[in-house]
Amino acid sequence: MGRKQLAGIIAAAGLGVIVVGYGAAFAFAGAKIPGDTTVLGIPLGGLSESDAKTKLEAGLKDRVDQPIKFKAGDSATAYSVTPADAGLSLDYNATVAQAGAGRSLAPARIWRALTGGSAVEPVVAKDKAKLQAAIDKLAKQVNRPATEGTITFDGLQPVTHKPAEGLELDTAKAADVIPEAYPYGGSAADLPVQVTKPQAGSDAISKAVTEYAEPAVAAPIKLTVGDKSVSLSPSEFAPALKFTVNGGEVKPTLSGKQLEPLFQKRFKTLETLPKDATFQIAAGKPKVVPAVDGMVVDRTKVVPAIISVLSKPSGERTASVGLANTKAKVTTEQVQALGIKEVMGQFTTNFPDAAYRNTNIGTAARKINGTLLKPGETFSLNKIVGERTKENGFTEGNIISGGKFVLDLGGGVSQSATTTFNAAFFAGLKDVEHKAHSVYISRYPIGREATVAWPSVDLKFLNDSGHGIYIQTIFTASTSSHQGELTVKIWGTKVWNITARASGKSNPRAPGLVYSQEAGCRPQAPTAGFDITIFRDFSKNGVKVKTEQFTTHYNAADDIRCGPKPGTTTPPPGGIGKPQGTETPRKPS
Repeated sequence: MGRKQLAGIIAAAGLGVIVVGYGAAFAFAGAKIPGDTTVLGIPLGGLSESDAKTKLEAGLKDRVDQPIKFKAGDSATAYSVTPADAGLSLDYNATVAQAGAGRSLAPARIWRALTGGSAVEPVVAKDKAKLQAAIDKLAKQVNRPATEGTITFDGLQPVTHKPAEGLELDTAKAADVIPEAYPYGGSAADLPVQVTKPQAGSDAISKAVTEYAEPAVAAPIKLTVGDKSVSLSPSEFAPALKFTVNGGEVKPTLSGKQLEPLFQKRFKTLETLPKDATFQIAAGKPKVVPAVDGMVVDRTKVVPAIISVLSKPSGERTASVGLANTKAKVTTEQVQALGIKEVMGQFTTNFPDAAYRNTNIGTAARKINGTLLKPGETFSLNKIVGERTKENGFTEGNIISGGKFVLDLGGGVSQSATTTFNAAFFAGLKDVEHKAHSVYISRYPIGREATVAWPSVDLKFLNDSGHGIYIQTIFTASTSSHQGELTVKIWGTKVWNITARASGKSNPRAPGLVYSQEAGCRPQAPTAGFDITIFRDFSKNGVKVKTEQFTTHYNAADDIRCGPKPGTTTPPPGGIGKPQGTETPRKPS
């Protein structure tokens, strides 16, 4: 055998060994992931593609839906993005493939499978539209402009507010940062932000206090209109005054809105307020009272006038302001077009003599009188009458609380509510809210009455007549020899002829007999409870068009007797503050 033949045999044998070894390496590596491979700390080495996907899904199930937390600059605020809202999800198949799963004859693949592996980043699927929407929402939360230093006042004392840096989210970079932070790993990632600087530093604020703020409140300011004038003290205008320091400029601002109550009070001697057009009832008919224009201090010039003299010394702090013609809000033409020409509905109630009734019913009636409602507007007794306080003209009187008559401010106002409710009822206006008394009061129309309480229980009705309405109240105080009387008339354009019907009483509830030794006990006559349904029939030209109904539930009011129950011993000193027992009820006397 020649040398060439021997060399060929040796070469062939060597190649065979290599081929066999390569085949063995391919067979050993198979489709498994390289041994040291991890994804987000989860080891996947040596696993098949399907096993790796299952393990990865199980290991990340608590993280893939968890909000991603972020921080921005030196802000202490924590921000979060919900993956679903940002269109982010984990692509498990692509992640496992990237980790090295799958067969390949490539030497590098076989070598990596046999010798190593590394930490692999997950593959994140993105919905670009949702991601952009989430970034825009995040920007609204993060972005804040740099604020310049300001000076406000606590009384007459200047209070400085230091300038502050601003932040702005870099939305382009955020499109990469947010997906990179998914899924959330437990620590807040930094958002890409740009810091914006204010134009003036703290030294400029301190200088502005001395040169501008303190002189501004050193003396009163006088405003003149012709030969008339008013004075505003520093303590009055300082709370609405603010200085902003921007670069080398100090800019004062004054809140006219905040000072408007002061202006209204102080300018009364300088101006004539406009009067809205309205109605008055003359000779039994509604008559239009024309609007009157006013001449009021021009609010657009008041604030600049005050600011113009802030830096001047005492004695020179005077500024003139002009008057401006001001139209009434409700014009004569608007009122004439409302179609108020006749009584749509009216009702009268009487009440026994009591000083508190004259005060409270009369006060409420005066506040309701003259109410003008445009089409589609809603009447609210609480809004018109206001809170029942002494300052608002009310005194203590009887109200019903827990089935008992007790004293409280505004007692008796429900007489005004009941009378107004019935006037609206017979005017055919839409009932929005009404609540009957908890027990029946005989001087009120059975089932057709209304109680009110500030601010929770109201009387409301809607002007759905298609025209305006005007409410007139006629109040006659009671005397020791005559009952009081309240009439409410609703004027407008009559749409319906209204009649009322009532069912019989049902579900009777008997009162109990209660003996009470409470301090301040007030005896009370018993009243039976029952249910009753009221029907309101709407007719036109003698033909019934529709019917509405509502049911009123009256509770029984106990027979309350002050003192111990007959046959019981006198309670020990200190008294017993609870009822001492009940007996079979007796019929009302």
